[in-house]
Amino acid sequence: MAEGAAQGHDGGGLTGAQMQANLTGAKEARKRAELDAQLLANRIALLKQEEEKAHKKIEETRKRASEIMDLRKQNEQKFAAKENFYKAKWESIRSAQVQNSKAREHAKASRDQTRMGLLEMRHGNAQSTKAQSQLNLQQKKEREQTERHSNQERSAYLKARKEDAKRKLEEDRLAQLDKFREDYEARTAQEEMLRARTDALVARMEKEEMDLITRLQNTQDVQRNAYAQLEEALGQTSHQISSSTRHSGGSGGCAVPGDVIRPRPAA
Repeated sequence: MAEGAAQGHDGGGLTGAQMQANLTGAKEARKRAELDAQLLANRIALLKQEEEKAHKKIEETRKRASEIMDLRKQNEQKFAAKENFYKAKWESIRSAQVQNSKAREHAKASRDQTRMGLLEMRHGNAQSTKAQSQLNLQQKKEREQTERHSNQERSAYLKARKEDAKRKLEEDRLAQLDKFREDYEARTAQEEMLRARTDALVARMEKEEMDLITRLQNTQDVQRNAYAQLEEALGQTSHQISSSTRHSGGSGGCAVPGDVIRPRPAA
């Protein structure tokens, strides 16, 4: 009778130890899947943090670029104001030069008139000497005036040279700002490239996450099938034990072997 019970137990296809091993394997597979899912969630969270940092850096770079553009506009306005100032000054100098030319022409006309008067008064020695003295004095004043004009023109020329040097320095500074802008645009392009790579990585991670979810679902299906097989095996074993008890003649027969124990599913 013990042999019949053992044979009935084996007829289910799986022993209690095998079913226990299958259930343990299913639990371990589920735990590994959950661990993989947690690791993936951690990696995705880290990627999101890095993306937020990249966005913050982009905003800071844009803010810095805006400040640089505002500074450049202010410098351009200052430069235009200086240009207008120097232009007005040059026009004033040219106007003064025209007036001085007219004054020299007027002085020349006056000298011609004085010469004519001196020719007319040549016969009078005293008057001629006085006229000559006045002419010499006037010529001296004209020479001094001419020297003053020359000095003023030379000073204006030197000042213009100085202003040209300042203008050149300003142009060099603007060129440096342009170079800084080009460097900024290059760095911005690099940041955009890195962001595109990050987006591609996130897409791959999302696909991997979906694959892992699918695999986890499949593992859960396998686990449910294992439980169903276990329940089916337990039901068949119970039915076979009841049949063996009835065939033994009730209470007068041999007792049910103690080694036939219904296995319990693992938690």
